[in-house]
Amino acid sequence: MDRRLRHIALLRCFDAAARHQSYSLAADELSITQAAVSQQIRNLEEHFQVKLFSRQGRSMGLTKQGNTLAESVAKAFSELSYGFDRIQTEPENGLLTVTASPSFCSRWLVPRLWKFSAVHPDIQVRAVASAQYEDVRHSDIDVAIRQGEKVIDNVHQETLFIDPVFPICSPKVYEDHKLTCPERISQCWLVEAIGVGRDGFSWNDWFKLAKVDIDPTYFKWMEVTTWEMGINAVLSGHGVFLTAGSMAQDLIDSGALIKPFDIQIEPGLKFSLLYDEESPRITRVKVFTEWLKEELSAKKKPDDKSGFKRTHT
Repeated sequence: MDRRLRHIALLRCFDAAARHQSYSLAADELSITQAAVSQQIRNLEEHFQVKLFSRQGRSMGLTKQGNTLAESVAKAFSELSYGFDRIQTEPENGLLTVTASPSFCSRWLVPRLWKFSAVHPDIQVRAVASAQYEDVRHSDIDVAIRQGEKVIDNVHQETLFIDPVFPICSPKVYEDHKLTCPERISQCWLVEAIGVGRDGFSWNDWFKLAKVDIDPTYFKWMEVTTWEMGINAVLSGHGVFLTAGSMAQDLIDSGALIKPFDIQIEPGLKFSLLYDEESPRITRVKVFTEWLKEELSAKKKPDDKSGFKRTHT
């Protein structure tokens, strides 16, 4: 071990003085006298044979060497605090931060969080909409639900569910275009979401599955960047949208949208669950993820692999 680390007590005093740029404020923080702070800084300077502070009027300012040491000491103490946090498990009650894509947050997760709060009122859930793969080990994110699959080192990762992809439209579009066979969909405006997690799920894939010969140059297209945008488009009567089941099943159940055909791309879109097994909030993470899986399972039917109820043709 580096023998210089035996001066860690002096470094604690130095860190306080560097942050406050003041011996007196450092003394207040450490509950010692200003003279004691001055002596400890002097001892540190004598040991390393370098000047760490210089007087600037009535205040003390860091020298170039002092600033370099201050940055390293601050990082070291921050890492120690992080380590202390990781070995101290927090109680079940408290704040839990969950992130998911903007569409999954607004269309599936947030509308159901009241159920979680009803059975776990002492766990406050903060829902964060993000399409990025956050670092759940070194951030305030506790649980991440992500579209697609991307291997993240040193993080618990599992497939949460696999969602079929199929067309939906408004009742008016269904009636106006007489969507009695898959071929008739090609005559509608085709709305498609593009972006992360949706590779391989296109209208071309669906028409191929439906055994419909198509002329791509004839199509009337509209591309959107989120599932929610596509759903809003078809709710307003703009064509047919190719969507994942979890994003639209409640609207299908209510009759606001129609699934005109029981032809769907399977296994479909994969959703992954990520969290840090060494998180100090692991107790409440487990409570939430167990509820999440139960809520997803509650939608299952005996003939439905996806976890989301099918509609009849």
